[in-house]
Amino acid sequence: MRVVVYTRISTDGENQPTSLHSQRERLEAFCSVQEDWRIVAHHEDRSTGTRLDRAGLQAALNLARRGGADLLLVYRVDRLSRKVRQLAQLAEELDGLGVVLKSATEPFDTGSAAGRMMLQMLGVFAEFEHATIVDRITAGIERRAKQGYWPNGRVPYGYTRTRDKALVPDEREAPIVRRIFALYTTGRLGSVSIARQLTTEGIPSRGRGWLPAKVLTILANEAYIGRVHWREQTFDGRHEPLIDTDTFARAGALLKQRGEDCARRVGERSDFLLTGVINCGRCHRAYVGMSARGNGGTYHYYACSGRQKLGRRACDGDRLPKDKLEDAVLRQLADTYRTGTLIQQAIEQASAQDDSERDGIEERRAGIAAEVKRAERAIERYYAAFEAGDLDAKRFDGRIAALQSQLDTLTDQHDELTHELRDDAPAPPNTRQLRAVAEHLEKTLRAARPEETKALLRLLIEDLQVNSRAEILPKYKVAAQMVCAATCEVELVGLEPTTFALPARRSPS
Repeated sequence: MRVVVYTRISTDGENQPTSLHSQRERLEAFCSVQEDWRIVAHHEDRSTGTRLDRAGLQAALNLARRGGADLLLVYRVDRLSRKVRQLAQLAEELDGLGVVLKSATEPFDTGSAAGRMMLQMLGVFAEFEHATIVDRITAGIERRAKQGYWPNGRVPYGYTRTRDKALVPDEREAPIVRRIFALYTTGRLGSVSIARQLTTEGIPSRGRGWLPAKVLTILANEAYIGRVHWREQTFDGRHEPLIDTDTFARAGALLKQRGEDCARRVGERSDFLLTGVINCGRCHRAYVGMSARGNGGTYHYYACSGRQKLGRRACDGDRLPKDKLEDAVLRQLADTYRTGTLIQQAIEQASAQDDSERDGIEERRAGIAAEVKRAERAIERYYAAFEAGDLDAKRFDGRIAALQSQLDTLTDQHDELTHELRDDAPAPPNTRQLRAVAEHLEKTLRAARPEETKALLRLLIEDLQVNSRAEILPKYKVAAQMVCAATCEVELVGLEPTTFALPARRSPS
């Protein structure tokens, strides 16, 4: 018997009843007293049990999928998952692979019907325990906040935590917070100017540098006047304020006066059609629409927001002329539908994926159909035994009720899978239909109001990545109603705003 051992602790390893080392020792001891058991692999995780995308668990499952294990052994069932649905999913997959799931401390294995029932019961208790833990932690955090202690979470810039989790001013960051408030209220600088000045001076920041949004967050944070925030409520805190209440009030009034209050800010209507889908490939920030006056009149262009806010030292992304870029994108988007080649590729990819999923559903339905027949035969045998007088009425009633319940459940599952396999999808479009879509699309995009065109472009464009003026990588989405591959992405590369007559180059992939 080839055994793969799996152990897990949560991220809060200090408060776990059994460590990874302790779990592994006990599982190895458990295997050593079993006849013909041989450990072929051991995988572990340090993460929450509410998700299945854990590296160690997936490694153990991949070994089982390759046929490299006969049994998956855990210390307790909640080491796999604390959710009943996830446990059922894992048990079903392992059962389909012919791999037994067993716990070293709980009386079950999935090699029998009773063991599978016990697994589901243990899963219910594990999920209940998890919900209880979450409620208890939440109540504890709220109680600490009401007492004036800082709740768990990110510590505001300007503070640090002591070993006993008390919030105290940070010697390096606290003066910077006071300076930000002074620059805003006394120096009358805006958030963009403050962010740019701090970046130019090389002032240390947490995260991705000094952005105007980060400055606004500091100016609106009541923690700096000694308050604690928890779930839409604020309480008097025990930590030392960095800013007096008058300065904080002046900053708040100035935020509202300038319209920089993030909660009140409303996006302005704009004729820049590509806002929201065009991004800088260098600093990964958004491109925004800009206008400038020159000798020849007003110029409209797209510029990297990182460069505009933080200067060329932060990003030297190229500026792109608005009209030429939008015209090239609209033309190429319509051409993509008009030629139809990439659309057909997307449809073929989606169809292949659907076929693969259908094979799995067909296999599951066939397995359930076999179980339905077995249940029906068992019911017939019990009726025959009862009629022959070989079975008393009490035992007959109990077994028939259990088997009928099982049969009803299996029949419902079989009907659901049959419904999933129903082939009622529309036929994929042909070349003529795609060309008609292209013509209609081009007219709609050019004739609609700007806000309507922007909404439609966001349905059709996943992303426009600007690496340079000569290299813009558009990624389009197939969003026409007649196209089956609604979630498939089609990527084109090499759109050059300066030479729009050239066709876009296709990705080698």
